[in-house]
Amino acid sequence: GGGKKKKKKKKKPLLVVGLFWKATCCLVFGKLQEQPVTTVMKLLMLFAKLGMGITEALISVWATVWVQRNAPHDARARWLGFAGTSAGIGNGVGSGMASLWNPIYAFFLQAFILFVIWASLLLTPARFFRFGGPMQPSEHGDSEDGDTLMPDLQFGSQMLVQQVMRGVAGAVHHENIVTLESMKMPGHYLDASDEPLDHGFKVRITKGDTTNGTWSQFKMTQAEHDVGLTSFESVRLPGHFLDVSGESLGWRDTRVKVRISEFEHEGAEEEEGKIAEHSSIAWAYYRLRSVGSERGLFHIESERLPGFYLNATGEKMTRGTRVCMAKEDPNVADWAVFKIQDVTGNYEGPVAVDFSAEATMLGRLSLLLKNPIWLFTAMAISLNCFVTSGISFMWQNTIDNVWGMGNAWSYFLFIFSTGIGGLVGVVVGPKIFDQMLGGFVFPQGKARCLLWAKRMTFLAALCSTACTVLMVEKSAHLVYSNEQSVVYWQLAVLVFCIFGIFFCINSITGTLYGINTESVNEEARPFAAGLTVSFQNVFGYAFGPLLPSVVSQVVGSCVRDYWPQWPWNQEAVDGAKYAAGMSYALASTWVLFFFARKAAVSARLAHISFRSYSQSFRSASGFREPLSPSLTG
Repeated sequence: GGGKKKKKKKKKPLLVVGLFWKATCCLVFGKLQEQPVTTVMKLLMLFAKLGMGITEALISVWATVWVQRNAPHDARARWLGFAGTSAGIGNGVGSGMASLWNPIYAFFLQAFILFVIWASLLLTPARFFRFGGPMQPSEHGDSEDGDTLMPDLQFGSQMLVQQVMRGVAGAVHHENIVTLESMKMPGHYLDASDEPLDHGFKVRITKGDTTNGTWSQFKMTQAEHDVGLTSFESVRLPGHFLDVSGESLGWRDTRVKVRISEFEHEGAEEEEGKIAEHSSIAWAYYRLRSVGSERGLFHIESERLPGFYLNATGEKMTRGTRVCMAKEDPNVADWAVFKIQDVTGNYEGPVAVDFSAEATMLGRLSLLLKNPIWLFTAMAISLNCFVTSGISFMWQNTIDNVWGMGNAWSYFLFIFSTGIGGLVGVVVGPKIFDQMLGGFVFPQGKARCLLWAKRMTFLAALCSTACTVLMVEKSAHLVYSNEQSVVYWQLAVLVFCIFGIFFCINSITGTLYGINTESVNEEARPFAAGLTVSFQNVFGYAFGPLLPSVVSQVVGSCVRDYWPQWPWNQEAVDGAKYAAGMSYALASTWVLFFFARKAAVSARLAHISFRSYSQSFRSASGFREPLSPSLTG
């Protein structure tokens, strides 16, 4: 284009200044600890610590974007895994040095090492610190399952998933876009939710504004082989249709579950031009039976299960009310009456998203927070840091006060459970995500990788549950017996479970960083990476040690406040409170699983919308579409 050429910003001078400042702050902090403790000294130490944090964030942001841009696409998880776990490894080694050595000398050693790295940085050519160019199409290899990169989708992550879906819906002219309102509960509409099932997604009846999003809109299409049959495709989940599953709601319940499922050919479609077998797609078709004289009122009967009608039960669910298929007289009451309204003209094209340099800071932040993949992966990364830093912080006091072990044994067990466990995870993780799953370059790859990340966090959560139950029982026993008791098999269970937790967490760290960075366009990545680092520093490394220590102090204070006259054994009280703090840090792994699951669902929805948009793009460009004639009007 004719725009102005962007001036390249030099990275090396900024890194040189930042690393020098970091090393200087570490040296100053160590010198201040040698001085008498006064208010002025405390304030100076606080400012020195602040200086460390500012420059650490600067280097972290640059490192994340540099690795993302320069790593080969088939080894990106490995590169990002090593980069992402470097902070955790440094945190563990630093904690060990501080516990086994004089903390003041530990800061001097850190400053010396940083000055050596700074000198090496000065002697390194500036070209090594430049970001690599954008990926060329040849890097991607062959795409699969509709993951072809379109010209306007190379930066498509800046579009919200909902906007892409709206664009797909707006491109269809020959199908009616409708809403289905329950006459049993006026103002409540059939809702294609984004809550996944083992097969498809949940469907329910929800009260809401039908103009706000695409949750209640369906493409209603008549079958070519039988105009009396109608299918309902979710606009929110393109390619997914209202499905009579055939599964009973309960053991003695004759009603049948309903869901939103993806159309699969399953070998039914034969040569080009032939219609798919009617029996293979009956689950997606319904017959509309008019009700009374008012226009738009219908009973919706299943073609797969004749005599079963769509039923607005009114039974409360966590969100909305239950909908199912019931074999009852539809003319009795209004449980089976739905009002179908045409809303085809209410669609707009995709809305352009401004993430330019001129956009305000609040505008950029708002766009990032509306990007579900970025938000949930950023929170998962933060919870990774929360769990690892919380366990690391509580480790020394827990092992010492619960099992009475010295610093040397405590550090040895710490290195085995967290260090070796994390290292094995960093090595094994890329083999799963890069080699077995094929990486996360395309939307389908992101969905697959985040699904496996969810599974790994679930495994970590199971390990944490075993540890949490153990530590809570240990804390209660110490309070009840008021004496210290050492049971080594409990320590062995704790060590091996934490080994498993660190293995699972570190195996997904690189993938989470990679998907988080790639979920936004090139121009937004430095800002997004900086915000991710801020999230992990605040929600992870700051709250990780803070909240478990608060829990331990609260437990210790409550024990003495509830029974003030009891002659408490200090060792038993200390053991109980640190065991409680460790159990809190361990239990937070379930919060990590929650965000990993949300990220996996968001990636699955993004893949569905991307695939549908890609098909529409290829169709508009003249490519042939292998669509089933039976589902096109």
